[in-house]
Amino acid sequence: MSPELILGVVSAVLAAGALFFAFRAQRTAHAVGVAADRRWDDMVRPRPRFTFTSAPAPNQAIEVEVENLGGALAAGAVIVQHGDNLFAGELSLPEKAPPRRMLLNPVVQAWQRSPQPRCLLLAARDITGRTWDCLDGTKVIKDPKRWMQAQLRELRLQGIVDFPALTGSGK
Repeated sequence: MSPELILGVVSAVLAAGALFFAFRAQRTAHAVGVAADRRWDDMVRPRPRFTFTSAPAPNQAIEVEVENLGGALAAGAVIVQHGDNLFAGELSLPEKAPPRRMLLNPVVQAWQRSPQPRCLLLAARDITGRTWDCLDGTKVIKDPKRWMQAQLRELRLQGIVDFPALTGSGK
């Protein structure tokens, strides 16, 4: 065997080893970046939590207690059902906000009675400008205006309620 051939084989083996380790380093760097993005999302994503304090009187606002367990909630929208009524409101909360009471105004009679109070829609915009579907914790809403229109159409509330602070339609 000639020395040139041996040198060529050794070079090829070393190049293959370098390629293998470069690929592993790139995969590790990508995984670290994804984990950092996930941690950032967890830090800035608002996580509002509602507690129903008492049953409302007919055609009166419902009082709920809301706290934010996550990042600052720059703008938010909530629709809840209690018995025969639907209630809606907008909200904003600072980061890690302690529980505070809030009134949600009645919107319309519900088309179906609910035996337990429940949240039908809960969306929030974080400090980075991204909008989150808080009922589906990790889902980012790409087009808040279109998403809100679809949700309101599904809930049969289109034209009855609007959330300009969340969708940006009031600007």
